[in-house]
Amino acid sequence: MPPPVHGRGRSGHGVRRLELTPDRIVDLVHDTLAGAVGGWSMGVEGALAEFAVADGWVEVCRAGRTVEAVTAGGGLRLAVSDATSAFADTGPYRADRVGTVYLAVPRRTLPAPAPGVALAGADRAALRPEDADDMLVDLAVGHAAAAFCVRTGDAVLADRLRAVEGATWREALGRVGPAVVAASPHRVVTTPLGRVEVWVSIPPEQGASPEGPHTHLLPALLATGRELPSGVDLPPDVAPAAAFHPPPGWLPPGW
Repeated sequence: MPPPVHGRGRSGHGVRRLELTPDRIVDLVHDTLAGAVGGWSMGVEGALAEFAVADGWVEVCRAGRTVEAVTAGGGLRLAVSDATSAFADTGPYRADRVGTVYLAVPRRTLPAPAPGVALAGADRAALRPEDADDMLVDLAVGHAAAAFCVRTGDAVLADRLRAVEGATWREALGRVGPAVVAASPHRVVTTPLGRVEVWVSIPPEQGASPEGPHTHLLPALLATGRELPSGVDLPPDVAPAAAFHPPPGWLPPGW
């Protein structure tokens, strides 16, 4: 059984630390991805990427404590470190009381966030070789816990993005947001534990997000400055780096 509540969100439900070693965390990551169970996300409130298997096909590779998964619309890489910890949201809105599982890292290890839109150059960490030469651009959403980036090999869009280098995310979206949506580049969300890449097109403003990999970039939520949804708070010395969203009734073996 998980230990007692370790933290408490503002809505009154608990966030408890799970007694999972790094190796057991890797097992959790691998087994849920290989079994196409639930979904994973990386990012912060208002700027995140979700990875889920919509059509039943997923290719999963595990090497040590690194797990990679690729499906038709995107991919995920998650590398568990010795310092990775796991927490469970135990909100009463679920009959089984097992909500989102958050993987966290020590806050002191976080890099400083980009102060403005930053051109990172070729994306040598891309999940697919064919994407490694495309330009990665950090949109500078203002969080150390995660970066929301776009990746493009389109020369016209690349020039538009260069023109907003150093701008805040608000300024950049105001100046090139429509062009980014129209060009629909890959979206790449990175954290200290890895990345989620989304390759499918950005849906129209009133369109529904696809069931598989997709992103959310929502200025109103991003402006709150929160890493997690309102009412959910991890201990202050750790930062969220990935999250697993289980289906109803899910419990891992041994819980």
